Amino acid sequence: MSRSCVPYQRRSVYLLLTVPMIGLYIAIAVLLWQRSIAAFVVYCALFPVVAICQSYVCVYWQCPHVGSFAPCVGGFCLPSSQIARLLRNVRRSERGYTVAVSLASLGLLGIIFVPVYFLYQASVGYLIVYLGIVVAYAASFLWFICPACGTRHICPGGQASTRVRALLGRH
Repeated sequence: MSRSCVPYQRRSVYLLLTVPMIGLYIAIAVLLWQRSIAAFVVYCALFPVVAICQSYVCVYWQCPHVGSFAPCVGGFCLPSSQIARLLRNVRRSERGYTVAVSLASLGLLGIIFVPVYFLYQASVGYLIVYLGIVVAYAASFLWFICPACGTRHICPGGQASTRVRALLGRH
């Protein structure tokens, strides 16, 4: 990874997209607390799992944003970038990377899908709005955030964003 990478330039756009998602996470946690303590615990446990695994991924790729602002999907790199500073001297391996990226991906999917049943129970409308927000956030992130990220050539989201933008003739 190039150390000549400049600091992420779209911080305000990133925060504009991510802060409402953090609010959504909190609202979902409140709903889960009211509906199922077990689901609440699982949901809340997924956040540190994703952050720690993402930290290892950042260290593995020697991300230039370690210890500084990092534009990670869902807001997980806000703590991950700082956690990664603690992991800089950890022994890195391809197997460790594979495990970390798999756990981070599964954790992110869990964060998205754990609330689905409980939202459906509360109201089909809540579920539809929630899924709409998730899809809109993901599309906005891929369109506005990924193209300016220093790791877009190795990150799955960045690679997808680059391909879609190339197909649409927008580099």
